[in-house]
Amino acid sequence: MKLRFIIDELKPADFNMAADLYLLDQCEKDNIVTVRFYSWTRPSITLGYMQNAAEELDLEAVRQAGVDWIRRPTGGRAVLHERDLTYSCIFPKSISEMGSGITQTYRLITECLLNGLGRASIKCDAHNSSAELKGLKREVKLPCFLAPNRDEIMVSGKKLVGSAQKRNANAVLQHGSIPITCDCFKLPLYLKISGEEKEKQTKLLCDKSSYIHEWNPGATFAVIAHCLLNGFSSVLPFNYEMRGWDDQEKTAISKMTLEEDFTKRWKS
Repeated sequence: MKLRFIIDELKPADFNMAADLYLLDQCEKDNIVTVRFYSWTRPSITLGYMQNAAEELDLEAVRQAGVDWIRRPTGGRAVLHERDLTYSCIFPKSISEMGSGITQTYRLITECLLNGLGRASIKCDAHNSSAELKGLKREVKLPCFLAPNRDEIMVSGKKLVGSAQKRNANAVLQHGSIPITCDCFKLPLYLKISGEEKEKQTKLLCDKSSYIHEWNPGATFAVIAHCLLNGFSSVLPFNYEMRGWDDQEKTAISKMTLEEDFTKRWKS
């Protein structure tokens, strides 16, 4: 069994979501676990699978700020990717070592992330954030990044990693955002909500969320990606390889972003 790592330091929003979809489609044929670390050429908002951009986003504010947006295959609400490291872990369901259900897989990937972040001198732990955020949820609509979950990766009581998972008939995709700076906390500025709600959500993100530079100011994308690679490879019981995109894969992903079906499903 192989564990493949791909590092995409800067890629457009279209490519990033198409790449995750491509790997989800291909992983069963290849019978491989793929872990990808990537960031975004421009600030980009990913919407949850069931969200409608015109209903959720202040599209004029998004346009004026030069922010891209795209829908992702996982659920939840909007997330701003600006100077973050996004990870994805994709594998066929037939690989029993990756967990037999949502909870087992989430817990395993959390262990990998904790191991890697510890190597970056960021001492995290995992705990259930539901109780802590339950009261807040009654007062204000929580930003997606603060959605309560079990086995949440926290630093000194603040959430550091926001993740979501999709399971289809044959394969699993889990991806998530790890903010390097606090730039991603600007998300409420681009949502179609009142000025008062923008202020509340921005304050919540600043108070209850964390980011890499808060604990390791010198850490770069490359450093964090390398530490996370070592975290995944030490926890998962597979031989691993660093193997970037080959020409055939890049062509297939780029072609996907131009197809009408991709535009209708993920950009409208």
